[in-house]
Amino acid sequence: MWRVRSFFKGLYNFWYFRKEIWNFREWDYSFQLRLWRRSLVPLRDNLKDGHEEEVSRIKKVVAINEAIYIIDCILEDAYIEDAEAQLGIDFMDTTDAKEAKKVVDLSHELANRDWKRLWEIFEGQNYNEYVMLLDRQKIRSQFDDAHEDVWAKWFNGTDMRGWWN
Repeated sequence: MWRVRSFFKGLYNFWYFRKEIWNFREWDYSFQLRLWRRSLVPLRDNLKDGHEEEVSRIKKVVAINEAIYIIDCILEDAYIEDAEAQLGIDFMDTTDAKEAKKVVDLSHELANRDWKRLWEIFEGQNYNEYVMLLDRQKIRSQFDDAHEDVWAKWFNGTDMRGWWN
């Protein structure tokens, strides 16, 4: 019976990813990003209504939404337009090479910022920071009665290795 369900799940997956598979080109990273973006949507929706406790679940959904948004920005590749808007310079109409260079440099900076943030979301937080905060809280709790949830304060929903339901 599980093989039949697995077969139909495979058909569903193929149907779900049909557009991305049909348009896939192995020579450009944007097609891998399109597949990744498409796969994050059902993961986010599954987590939204999942069985995990609410605090960390909602943080994960927010992080996945941010990752989807950043992938959309990277795929849209409107960094020149964003740089033009921020600097108030029309790249196509300027005759000043210095102004054009400012626009291009800022667009690269914006693109690199998004790319770096995307990988920070996927990589997650440094667990050693949590251990250090937990040790500090244990020392403090010896002297007072305040017990706080260090994990809930520290965890921000990033680290795709924990995005499952």
